[in-house]
Amino acid sequence: MTKIISLYNNKGGVAKTTTLFNMAVFLATKLGKKVLLVDCDPQCNCTELFFCAADNFDDPDQALPGTSIYEALQPRFEGDTARIDVKKIDLPQSPIYENLQILRGDINFSRAEQYFSLAIAQAVTESIHDKNTYAVMTRLLRDLGELHDFDYILCDVGPSAGSITRMTILACDGVFIPTAPDRFSYQAIQGMGAIMHDWLTRHALIVSTFDPHGIKAPFSTPKFYGAIINNYKIHRAGQKKGSYKKWEQLIKDGIIKVLLGATGKRLEPKNKSLCTEPFVASIRDVGPMAPVAQIVGKAIFDIGQADTVHASSDGDHYRGIVWADWQKRMQEYQDEIGKIAAAME
Repeated sequence: MTKIISLYNNKGGVAKTTTLFNMAVFLATKLGKKVLLVDCDPQCNCTELFFCAADNFDDPDQALPGTSIYEALQPRFEGDTARIDVKKIDLPQSPIYENLQILRGDINFSRAEQYFSLAIAQAVTESIHDKNTYAVMTRLLRDLGELHDFDYILCDVGPSAGSITRMTILACDGVFIPTAPDRFSYQAIQGMGAIMHDWLTRHALIVSTFDPHGIKAPFSTPKFYGAIINNYKIHRAGQKKGSYKKWEQLIKDGIIKVLLGATGKRLEPKNKSLCTEPFVASIRDVGPMAPVAQIVGKAIFDIGQADTVHASSDGDHYRGIVWADWQKRMQEYQDEIGKIAAAME
């Protein structure tokens, strides 16, 4: 059965899209899984990463291949279609990676905010139309998973608490929370408890009204799959700097108390061990490797020696000890992505 996963934090700048893309490549290439990326963020950064390795990507006259998420959902938003016919959706293959496809993003998907917001407000009533709009995202993802036999569907969402993000997260089986060891991530965690409580409480109420109207929707209450600490720096001795450790501990305590241990409806952990150690991966600042990966359209752990020409100041690729250091850091990064993949099993 397809697992639907997302990374969510209502704070930006925590490497959410980068981590999700690298997770997708790892699952597809290292584990041989069949993976679909779904770009649910109208900023379309995940779509940029997916296609930027294509030869004609920078041609403004060249339309991107495949169906966009907004195009896929338009029959529900603007018509009477209760369930999207997923056989009509074109999911292009990655230009460089096997087993990896995408339902690409669309700047026009921002219009979905109004449709989803209305559905959230009205689906608890007798309105069949709004109930079907409320269910359309989970039906779409589940139907795509069944039709194409995807092992994983990974959804990229924006750093907001808006209705698009809300409906995407509620369609998932699990969610990872990426964080950075700083005050702003700590503040975001404090607010996420209330956000998830509101989402899940309202969700349970709405779904309870479906059966009397004969409406079926394959919702799966999302569980907490773990947190990820990103973008910290280390001392020369290889140890994490003290200021980062302090914020990491505060964020850890916040996740345990606010998201997992508080009274009321919160995220349920995938396993009990997450209630004492919520972090499943620790990814230090990757420096110039991230922008190089974005230039060549590869996962960070797949950067080749020739690709480092984009980071060098003399127009030549790295050699010797410098390239050896890059290889070491790419392996470290891959190992941490592997830990995230293991937490999904």
